[in-house]
Amino acid sequence: MIRIRFIEIFNYRSCIATKIDFGTDLTTLIGINGVGKSNIMNSIQLLKQINRNRYFHQQQLKNTLPHAKLNIKLEIDSELYQLKSDIYYDTDETNTEEIYSAEIKLRNISKKSRKWLGIDSELYEFVNYINRTNKNVKIVKGFSHKNYNVEEARFAVRIINYLTNISYYSATQFSDPTRCPISLELEDSRLARAYRRSRTHELFIYDLYKAFKSDNKSFMRYLNTVNNNGIGLIDDITFLEHNIPSSLYKVKAGGKIEKIEKTKIMVVPSLILDGLSLSPNQLSEGTFKTLALVFYILNDESELLLIEEPEVCVHHGLLNSIIELIKTQSKYKQIIISTHSDYVLDKLKPENVILIKKDKIKGTIANSLTKTLSQNDYKALKDYLKESGNLGEYWKEGGFDNE
Repeated sequence: MIRIRFIEIFNYRSCIATKIDFGTDLTTLIGINGVGKSNIMNSIQLLKQINRNRYFHQQQLKNTLPHAKLNIKLEIDSELYQLKSDIYYDTDETNTEEIYSAEIKLRNISKKSRKWLGIDSELYEFVNYINRTNKNVKIVKGFSHKNYNVEEARFAVRIINYLTNISYYSATQFSDPTRCPISLELEDSRLARAYRRSRTHELFIYDLYKAFKSDNKSFMRYLNTVNNNGIGLIDDITFLEHNIPSSLYKVKAGGKIEKIEKTKIMVVPSLILDGLSLSPNQLSEGTFKTLALVFYILNDESELLLIEEPEVCVHHGLLNSIIELIKTQSKYKQIIISTHSDYVLDKLKPENVILIKKDKIKGTIANSLTKTLSQNDYKALKDYLKESGNLGEYWKEGGFDNE
């Protein structure tokens, strides 16, 4: 298991020199709008984006681009490692970063090792090839690489897979269910190219369909979570399949035309609610978003899950169920939430909370409640929670203003 235990973020947006301790596997970043919660989440996602060979070969741009640094303490199988990354990036018109150059290295600090293991572009390319082709390639004795022995290569591949599989879900990804198509077109059992977008409504329906077809145990666990056996969002989910023949034409040498017969599959999802069969785009925004969020919380296989503002478009009854589900799943993976909801805070313990503020000079500042409160103040907070109220009320009433 791999967990982030500490992170320093340098020179990334409002994170001038932001330090965060992650004492538990469930961490909630809470603060008002504009203090830098999203910047912290996005900085972690920079590590996910370092997954293409070209990122390591644009050294000439370094002097002209913003330069962010991440210094991370990772707990890997009960040992601590220091991971350092230097990332050169640019921001496009959609406020999205594109990485042009990156360097990653790490060392074992539990064993007080001075040796840094750098992760190079060739190994990234190797991992990308394995993931792209779904080939079961193992690094065994005889593996040849100028920078690694077999043990080091296996470890570096594990780190690459951890970083590239970091998952992120935001409040706006699943908003407006009317954007969801009433059917999906599959080509060779894959989502048609026109639908292939990252974490969109279409991809959620496709992922749900794959679970329905291939992993009945996983799908039934999800269905029993969202149907009347669980939170009662829907009664059932079904998928109808229609085979659609199609023809392609290929021009060969000499002008000869070859006709290629293909069969596509049209998948039509149907959600049963109060006896009615509905398309996903007929659901309310809160229902659709909750269905998607619950699915990925249960089925996402990454070791680090980032969730931004789970409270958006979700009423308190459903939000309570989502938070309880997140708390349960944090036993199996590390989960980091960002929120400005006092209701979310109500459901958590002080040790799960990081208070985010912004200073005009220092930028985004992160304070762990358990480490910033004095012993007496922490005892007073625990007494308040036990006798008078909850964390959300304490925060809303200005109880953290002096921290």
